[in-house]
Amino acid sequence: MDSVETVIRNVPISPLRRAFCLLVLFDLIVSVILWLIHTEVKSDGDNTMAAFKKEVVAYTFCSSLFDTVMLSTFRFVTLLLPYALFRSKYPWFVAGTTLVSSVFMLCKVILYKYDKTGNAGLQIIAYIVLISSVVISWVETWLMDLKVLPTEKKEMERLLAARERAAHEHTENSPLLSRLLRPARTEESYYSPVHSDSDDQNQDSDDEARSFHSAATSRSHSRTHSLTSSMSQGTHYKTVITEAQRIAIQLADSDDWNKESGTDETEGIVYSKHTKTYGKIFKLVAVIDIDALSLYNDLVDNAEAIPKWNPTVLEVRTLETVDDNTEITYNIAAEGAAGMVSSRDFVVLRHWEQLDGWYITSSVSVDLPSMPPHPKYVRGEQRPGVIRLKHVDTNKVFMEWLLNSNLKGWLPQYLIDQALSGVLMTYLVNLRKHAATLTQ
Repeated sequence: MDSVETVIRNVPISPLRRAFCLLVLFDLIVSVILWLIHTEVKSDGDNTMAAFKKEVVAYTFCSSLFDTVMLSTFRFVTLLLPYALFRSKYPWFVAGTTLVSSVFMLCKVILYKYDKTGNAGLQIIAYIVLISSVVISWVETWLMDLKVLPTEKKEMERLLAARERAAHEHTENSPLLSRLLRPARTEESYYSPVHSDSDDQNQDSDDEARSFHSAATSRSHSRTHSLTSSMSQGTHYKTVITEAQRIAIQLADSDDWNKESGTDETEGIVYSKHTKTYGKIFKLVAVIDIDALSLYNDLVDNAEAIPKWNPTVLEVRTLETVDDNTEITYNIAAEGAAGMVSSRDFVVLRHWEQLDGWYITSSVSVDLPSMPPHPKYVRGEQRPGVIRLKHVDTNKVFMEWLLNSNLKGWLPQYLIDQALSGVLMTYLVNLRKHAATLTQ
């Protein structure tokens, strides 16, 4: 297992840090261009070189703006060395350059001798040069301290946690153990008993339980660390998820969907529609190169491993087991829309079964007293949603995902739409890669 330092070194520079470096370069370029324009206007077309020499060679603090270029050069060197070359995790460098820039520009504004000849254009350019230097330095501080460093810290925590889980599983041989304990399953074993005949004299009393889940998808062996719901709670949860699954399938099968992105099912298509009850909802349809049963088994049995291959999910943890086909999980979603939508957490009731030729996993949010809202995250709401899989060809499966989420919080609708649509396409890309590893 590599050390933490090695892991950090091997992680590529984040998009937000690259954006910060580009902003620092933009700062320098803008400062130079504005100073050149100011000097050109100040010369009034007469002996431009003399004007530049007066600004640089005969520099004085009260009459030249060349020091604004030197100040931006100071920020360029001081910020790019630690944050681009050494990938510093501390905000002190950008805080220092902003403090120096602010104090320097305050003195400059007070002592600088502005043009008194009545050249309004020259005065305006001088104001722009002075103000832009201060504004950009504060934008650099905001971006690094409030966006880059917190986002990278969360990503690093997620990466190290995933590596720790992988090491723990490898040490305890848990994958091998789970395979030895898991009963053998076949394609036929996924048909729900509700569709088969029974000679049991107590069939009437068992109908409700049998119609709710497929007996062959038992996972009680893999949930020894989770709680088991009481009989009354289990009945309530079954009622909730049955209704949620009915609503989700009805929505997925409805008409009037509008195409958001994608050209065909091979690439993946995202649809959306507005509903009176839930507002805007999304649907992803795609064909994936894997057989339906293998993908279904993985989504059902290895839900807690999803963060290892799907970067939009930070954590999946089972909280309670309702029955062999239903459980309550705690999920943490990563930031979306380039960091503008913060992480959300969800407490989700999840059910899986085989119905009418489809492999189905349905979900809906529930309240669980043992898992109150976390102060670090905004508690989102997973409204009735469903993922359906159907065999279409040899080693090909048709997938349909109805995404029906309320992210909560004070967010503009366009950010919510961008985040949810992005989650669907990112999920599909990573699911294809994951499916390829399952077929190897």
